[in-house]
Amino acid sequence: MRHEDVSERLIPHPSSLIPPRALARNAHIGVLAISSPSETDRIEVAKRRLEAQGLRVTLARNFADSQRGYLAGTDEERLQELNQFLNSDGFDAFFFTRGGYGAMRILDRVDYEAIRRNPRPIIGFSDLTALHQAVAVRCGVVTFHGPMLNLDFFNGLSPQIEQWFWSMLAADAPLTHRFAPNQIVLEGEAEGVLFGGCLSLTTALTATPYDFWIDGGIWFWEDVDEPLYRIDRMLTHLRLSGRLQTIRGVIIGKLKGCGSELEIDALLRETFGSIGIPVVRDLPFGHHGDNLLMPIGVAARLSTSDGTFTITEAAVQP
Repeated sequence: MRHEDVSERLIPHPSSLIPPRALARNAHIGVLAISSPSETDRIEVAKRRLEAQGLRVTLARNFADSQRGYLAGTDEERLQELNQFLNSDGFDAFFFTRGGYGAMRILDRVDYEAIRRNPRPIIGFSDLTALHQAVAVRCGVVTFHGPMLNLDFFNGLSPQIEQWFWSMLAADAPLTHRFAPNQIVLEGEAEGVLFGGCLSLTTALTATPYDFWIDGGIWFWEDVDEPLYRIDRMLTHLRLSGRLQTIRGVIIGKLKGCGSELEIDALLRETFGSIGIPVVRDLPFGHHGDNLLMPIGVAARLSTSDGTFTITEAAVQP
């Protein structure tokens, strides 16, 4: 299969991206595995949970393939399943089994034309940040940092998170999530286009053709099992590159295994205190599961005065 020329079809970083079409409750979901393998039992439980809600679910054949260790099959196998699903008009959205690692390895061979031709919701987090950024850059299409089968749908979503999920995918707007005063790191008000994902993936893709950053945007991020000095190093890298100075606000999810609360809070104040933007933390997205759906490329507002994070426009086309 031909590697896509990195000079082809590059689009400028837009102020906002094109929304995919809305997702109905009886939709046909294609579930892909482009990163690490999953346990069959967990995926089958998650599949039944989704089907109990009226969804039709088709699993990629490679989701439990562990012959390559941390990869759910070879690059060619994972890529073939992804591109086959993307080229099928029978699917209404694409979910993912889990993250881990592996999405970066196939970014140069994804069929982006299939996504541009038929934009549908692409939903996942962790390693799926790589695909989200690539789709934003190559296709200019909104994607969603959100629940996956191996964790979120296996355990089940809480009522509030599930309501937000379906409301957003039905084109409801505005949608507001409220946070507590103890989640505020730095006060302020911000409006801008929402973007972000897993911090380590965003940093790893810097200076590649899949490097996606919105000047004047609101940046959200999370990570897992990264010692505090590595979080420091990644944030410092983005600061020294001039990126942090261009954004209007920061939303941080649940940092799992990344240091103590006091250490994290001190680092965040050191990093963002001189920039003069609002920063909030511990919103319900990240590797603890029960992920709040976060649309990438949609207008948002962050206000510490009233403790609200609001998606101000529809993330999908009705």
